[in-house]
Parts: sequence; C-alpha cells; structure tokens
Amino acid sequence: MVSGGPTARVAPSATIEQEAPLAYRAVRGGIWVTLSTWWVIGFGFAVNIVLTRLLAPEAFGVFSLAMFFAQVLRVQPRLGLGYAYGQYPCSDGQTLGTFVTIDLGAAAAGLALVAAAAPVLLSVGYDALTVRAALLLGASVAVESVTATGIALLEKELRFGQVSVIQAVGFPLSYAPAVWLALRGGGVWSLVAQNTTYSVLCLIGVTAVLVAARSRLRRDGWRFSGGLARHLLRFGAGVGLGLLGVTLLTQLDNLLVGSLMGVAVLGYYDRAYRTAQWPGTLLNGLIARTGFYTYARLQDDAARLDRALRMMVWLIAALALPVALAVFAAAPDLLVLLYGERWLPSAPYLRLLALAAGVRPLVDNANTLFAAVGKPWLAARLNGIQVGVLALAGLPLVWRFGAVGACLAVTLAASVGLFLVLRHLSAVAPGAAGELTVPALAAAVALVGALAVGVAPQVVALGVALRVGLKAGCAVALFALALVAARPRQTRERLAYVWRLARAERG
Repeated sequence: MVSGGPTARVAPSATIEQEAPLAYRAVRGGIWVTLSTWWVIGFGFAVNIVLTRLLAPEAFGVFSLAMFFAQVLRVQPRLGLGYAYGQYPCSDGQTLGTFVTIDLGAAAAGLALVAAAAPVLLSVGYDALTVRAALLLGASVAVESVTATGIALLEKELRFGQVSVIQAVGFPLSYAPAVWLALRGGGVWSLVAQNTTYSVLCLIGVTAVLVAARSRLRRDGWRFSGGLARHLLRFGAGVGLGLLGVTLLTQLDNLLVGSLMGVAVLGYYDRAYRTAQWPGTLLNGLIARTGFYTYARLQDDAARLDRALRMMVWLIAALALPVALAVFAAAPDLLVLLYGERWLPSAPYLRLLALAAGVRPLVDNANTLFAAVGKPWLAARLNGIQVGVLALAGLPLVWRFGAVGACLAVTLAASVGLFLVLRHLSAVAPGAAGELTVPALAAAVALVGALAVGVAPQVVALGVALRVGLKAGCAVALFALALVAARPRQTRERLAYVWRLARAERG
C-alpha cells in the first residue's frame, strides 16, 4: 500500500451475498467492455485491410514513427492519475476537483512538449513529413487525454456500458475520413485523420454523458487540495512509470527500426506487429478497465482476490494463447489473404512477434494487479527491466539483423517479463501462477500439431483462404481439446461460472 494514504477497504464481515453484486457488476461491465472491444476490433480489422491494400508501407512507417514521438511525450499517462483516482476510496468534491485539475493540466503539458520537440526532431535528421504528422498526432492524443479524465470519472462508478457505447459508435465513424483520403492518395494523412476523428468523437460523447450527470458530480462543490494532489501523484507516479514502460515496450522497436532501417521497412514491421497483437487487443479492455477496479475493491480480501486472479489468469491464457497460435500457424498465407502478396516480407516478423504477443496479456494483467493493490512501483520496476532488455538487445540486433533483430529483442523482453511476473505473482495470490501450467501444455500440443498439418501436401495444394482456415482452425481446435482433456471438470465448471454471471439479470 502507499504509505500515508488511505486505500479502499472491504469490511471483514463481507459475506457471499456481498460478493455476488460486485461479481455481477464487474463481469457484466466486463461483458460490455469485451463486446465493445470486439466490435471495435472487428470493424477496425475490416477497414484496416482496405487501408493496408490502398496505402504503401511507407505511409504506415511514417505514422508509426510519428506516433512514437506523440505518445512518448504525452504527460498525462506518466502521472497515472486515473489509476490513483480509481484506487482512492472517496469521490467527494475535493477528490473530484483535485483529480480533474491536475489531470487536465497534464494533458496540456503533453501538447506543449510535442510542440517544443518538433524543431529538435528536424535538427537531428527526421524528415518534415514525420515531424508534421507527430505534431498533429500530439494534438490528437491531447484530446484523448482530456477524454480519459472524463472516462475515469465514469468508470470509477463501474459505468463501463456508457463508455463502451461511445467508443463503439465513434470508432467506425472515425474511419470515414480515413478511407476518403486513402482513395485520393492521402497517404499517411488518412491514418492521422482516423486517429484525430476518433479522439474528437469520444470527447464529444463523454462530455455529453458528464453534462447529463452534472448534478451528481457537483458533490460538496469542487475544490483543490494540495495534500490530496501529493497523495495522488505519489501513487500515480509508480503507475505512470509502469505505463511509460508499456509505451516503450510496444513502440521503442518502432524507433529503432524506423531510425536505422527506414520507414519502408518499418511499414512492413508495423503491419506484422499490429497483426500479432490480436490477443492483447482482444483482452486489453477487460484487463485494463474491469480488472483494475475489481482488483482494487478486493485488495484487502485475500481469499476473494485469489479467486478472482486465478480466474482471470486462466481466462486470459485460454483466450490469448490459441489466437497467437492461429496467427503463427497461418502467418504467410494470412498476410496474402488479408493484405495482398506485396506484404509477404512481413511474414517472418509476424511469426516471431505472434509468440511474444501471446504472453503479453498475462504480463499486462499482472501490471494492472500490482497497481490496483497499491504496488505501482513494482509494476514500474518490472516494466523498466523489460525496456532495458529491449533497448540493450534491440540496438545491436536491429543493427545486425534488421527488423528480424527487433522481433528477437521483443520476444526476449516478453520472456523476461513473464518470468519476473510469475515470480512476484505468488506474493499476491499464491495459486495464480500455477493456472498457466495446463494452458501452456495445451499450447505446446497445438503448436506441434498445427505445424505438422500446415506442411502436409494436401494442405499446401489448397487455395489460400482454405489454407488459412485449416491452419488457424487446427491450432485453436487442438488447444481447446488439450485444455479440456487435461482438466475436463475444471474447464467445464469455470466456463459455466462465467456463463452464469453473464446471464445474471440482477446483482
């Protein structure tokens, strides 16, 4: 726990009856988040196929490099105030006034930093197109930061449904200008337009919801407290450093590849990286939003926290690993089917990155847990170690092997992260790490089986769409069969438990 600061408490007399409403609210909120996330992923997946076929690899390379600068200079996430506010037990006028004041100030500071960095980037050799894109993306992420402040106010009350609806509606609308520009040769600006439009639409939606709830948000009159600000910053700084570590883990390789190999190679690498991230993208909303608030509310009830964490670890592994295996097994054919043959140079990158992406959600869940139970500096330290591995290994590997070296560095950093997480997880929930044993064995069985099927002459002779379906389907089916065969009763009971919570009509 953070020294000297209050934390959320659960009464020792908490009963099974008290557990049920929180479980129902958390899982039902998680379902809203998950459905919204999957809708966003599904629609974005379809439209990105169109954009990838329309745009050259250089457009994606410039966008990725510009986004790195816009994100790494963003101040608000570095302070971690949204997590600090969510973990703080009160929501009175003093808490609201203090949180909103410093969080919006951080959003403005980030925009100022990007503007100040532009001449520096030009002076060290980055081209004007990349710098101009970084400036516009810096403005876009500033709008996103303001929106994040409003989302934190809503999600502390577990109002995930409203936020999810806003995002589910705004996301498809944001692609209209992107496709329009891409059809007219807009290049990288079509990608910048999508990002900016989505940020603005979400800000409008969240603002409308907050205005409708203004009477409830005006508790006791908003006021700023220096002491509370220091407490929130102390807690949030650890979370923020952890989030900075996550940003560097997911984007430092873009800087290395783009700076050393050029934006065209970065474009091929970026498409492989984004495709490999499907497991993490599918689960990110569940982990970062519902997971944090559930863990925070259970932090002082060891038995319930242990049950919740064991379920989450098992569920993440059962969902993320088969998706990663499917991408690995079908990688070359998948790229041809989705993007066209000109993207085949991305195939070796995709296979290496898919393996690393399969374990990433497990590391992200542990970081969320550490922040929620008052150990943000632990998450920051673990992320810092992974960033160090990525930087120290990435520079010589990219210099020697190009983008393949970046893939190797990312895989090494992910492996180190998983090892460290498993060591520390037992201190919070002793049985959680053991939940990975059966899914890991099932993944090994599925990987061997899918690779054997993929090289069979009968499969090689099929059309590309059939090859993708057969290879990916075989990987998923073998994983599911191995998982059920290893522990049939446990698998059946856990799936039934999640289904009961999902169907609950009241908490």
